Amino acid sequence: MARILEEIRQKAAIAPERIIDRPRRIALGDAFDERILEAARTASREKIAEIILIGDAELVQREAARAGIVLDGIEIISPMDFPEIENLATRYFERRKAKLLTFDVGLAELHSNDLLFGAALAEAGYVDGMIAGSLSTTGDVIRAALKGIGIADGVSVLSSMFLLAFPPIAEIREYEFSVAFADAAVVIEPNAEQLADIALSTAQTYRALTGNEPYVAMLSYSTLGSARSASTEKMIEATALARVKAATSTTFPTLAIDGEMQFDTAFIPAVAARKAKESVVAGRANVFIFPNLDAGNIGYKIAERLGMGEAIGPVLQGLRKPMNDLSRGASTNDIVNMIAITAVQSRDYADQNLV
Repeated sequence: MARILEEIRQKAAIAPERIIDRPRRIALGDAFDERILEAARTASREKIAEIILIGDAELVQREAARAGIVLDGIEIISPMDFPEIENLATRYFERRKAKLLTFDVGLAELHSNDLLFGAALAEAGYVDGMIAGSLSTTGDVIRAALKGIGIADGVSVLSSMFLLAFPPIAEIREYEFSVAFADAAVVIEPNAEQLADIALSTAQTYRALTGNEPYVAMLSYSTLGSARSASTEKMIEATALARVKAATSTTFPTLAIDGEMQFDTAFIPAVAARKAKESVVAGRANVFIFPNLDAGNIGYKIAERLGMGEAIGPVLQGLRKPMNDLSRGASTNDIVNMIAITAVQSRDYADQNLV
């Protein structure tokens, strides 16, 4: 396991004296999955988070018994007997009344959809974050997140980032390091405004997970005007928009962001010295924003398979509360790691007064 994942687990498990850093309550959907149940037990035992399983308690306990998993101390909540379901439904209806038409329609949706119910629990503060996807599709998880939690104020799009952990690279980075790639999983063809929001969201996620200050490179096949096309113009506009949004925010008033920029200029100091010596980002970037999903997805998989990187994610971002998707091929350890990531995201949201 990459060192950064060990650090994220430790960060999630810490419960300092500040009330804001209490152990986070993380809800898990797909609770009939043995991997989810094993991960719940592990995360609870290691005090990474307080775990809440979403589903029918009798059926969940039956599956746990069949798998030989003891769920002592782990709460199980079902939408069918949750005592505050009407309060939850009222909040849900008020936010989506234009589409739900009646309160009863919203209540029925919460009763019938565990993922949506878990997302609504997070939105209302009953839990601090939500995870699903080991049995559910990515589409179902994202729809539940958008409907049950919604996009954060001032953000135009839900996006994702991959954290990539690398061993030392001779003459470039002489130590283990981690970088962020976005968006590589959700937004197919982002416009300039969306790219600006993806950049700021990814910078925040990267800082929360690693503790490092972000240096954001807006990637292109061109560096600072060396070529012109609709694509390069989009990245130039996105960079300008991101700078304005960052400067007026309380989170990143002095964010280091630059572009458009080729990857080698952004990452390799010797290339940066030749191509962009005035840039504060060139040669030291750790957050890389790709112009579209094709580039981002191809880029992270090349980095993973040829660059010996360990890809962690995708981590969803841009929501009012954290909710993350799991691969249906996720291992128990992958799920525990995502619980820790979601717990750290939640603590960061609280630090930024977003929750």
